[in-house]
Amino acid sequence: MTKLIASTFAGNVSLWLYLDHNLVMQNSDSLTMDLGDDEYYIVHWFVSGDPGSSYSITISSPRGAQFQLTKAIDRTGKDSGGFQFRQ
Repeated sequence: MTKLIASTFAGNVSLWLYLDHNLVMQNSDSLTMDLGDDEYYIVHWFVSGDPGSSYSITISSPRGAQFQLTKAIDRTGKDSGGFQFRQ
């Protein structure tokens, strides 16, 4: 079984990270969880906070889902994103 390994940093923001439709992390945190084999997953996130505040999301495993993002929130005070992968 493969592991999802992820970490987030939320400066002056609120951050919610989801795997499929399940909330798996909130704000600054780290996570290791088992993934099923031969399945599709969607990682998505929502962020809200002061414009100019920054946040980061890092997924270091599995290899097909490796991802790193560091971003500042624009003048709207909100941001979101996502991607899908197959394990």
